[in-house]
Amino acid sequence: HPTALVPQGILITESARGEGGHLINAKGERFMKNYAPDKMELAPRDVVARAETKEIEEGRAFVGPHGPYIGLDLRHLGEARISERLPLIRDIARKLGGVDPVKEPIPVKPAAHYTMGGIHVNIKTETSLAGLYAAGECSCLSVHGANRLGGNSTTDCLVFGRVAGEEAAKYALKNGFKNIPQQKVLEEEKRVYDGIFGSEGGEKVSAIRDALRKTMNQHVWIFRTEEGLKTALKEIRQLKEKFKNIKVEDKGKTFNTQLVEALQLDFMLELAEVTVVCALARTESRGAHARLDYPERDDERWLVHTLAYRTVDGPKLSYIPVTITKWQPTARKY
Repeated sequence: HPTALVPQGILITESARGEGGHLINAKGERFMKNYAPDKMELAPRDVVARAETKEIEEGRAFVGPHGPYIGLDLRHLGEARISERLPLIRDIARKLGGVDPVKEPIPVKPAAHYTMGGIHVNIKTETSLAGLYAAGECSCLSVHGANRLGGNSTTDCLVFGRVAGEEAAKYALKNGFKNIPQQKVLEEEKRVYDGIFGSEGGEKVSAIRDALRKTMNQHVWIFRTEEGLKTALKEIRQLKEKFKNIKVEDKGKTFNTQLVEALQLDFMLELAEVTVVCALARTESRGAHARLDYPERDDERWLVHTLAYRTVDGPKLSYIPVTITKWQPTARKY
């Protein structure tokens, strides 16, 4: 997302730009004219995020105590309009950012927000496991492509949440309970309770999580390269080894937030590895996936969905074609 409040990372809604907000650099320039001269600040998220990053990397950004940032300027809208149309934005900026958008630009920069991917499902929200349905942000129905539009996540949840409920109900009425292999359940219980909850190692969950965040921010964010992705993959796998030696100090079994954080980190490490492996394999740029070493989109080779499967040796990738019935990919000019 192109406009996260610095330093907290709380999103400043696209409504601010929809109402006429300007993105400016330290010189006061509306720099989007150089990247998307027609759409300007209303260009797609990935385009705006890359433009902001270029301004930061090339030294044209504001610099504050928390590093470089871009200014989201609402001053020209006037206090009355800001108070009427963007009251929550003003409140967030004042309370959390220490700035009043009536008087000064809001400090923003790109931040991780949404994963363009998830559990592979069909139009009925069916997964490859009979009886399991997925909808919303955990799933990937391919309605968003490589760059989701603002507001479409809610629409996705509303439309396909209903579909999932209806289809799951139909399935339940026609089918009885399935026998689940108990051995797999016992293996996972042992992994969680003995390997994570019962671990007496010396590694802290917070330290591994911070290291993972640093790795992803350095090598897997707005712009990517083969060298950076390979470095990230190496570091992530080192962190996965460290995770085997963590310690959950709270041994309580009720409302144990330390255990929850450890389980979340377990999943984060796996998804980070999948993300990097897929990004390395995709030798092109498409939507939010921008490779400096492969700056062009390659529809001949890469107009496909990537499927990742868990194996003992790490993610195994396969591909399925993108089904397009009407809107063919074209040059993205804004």
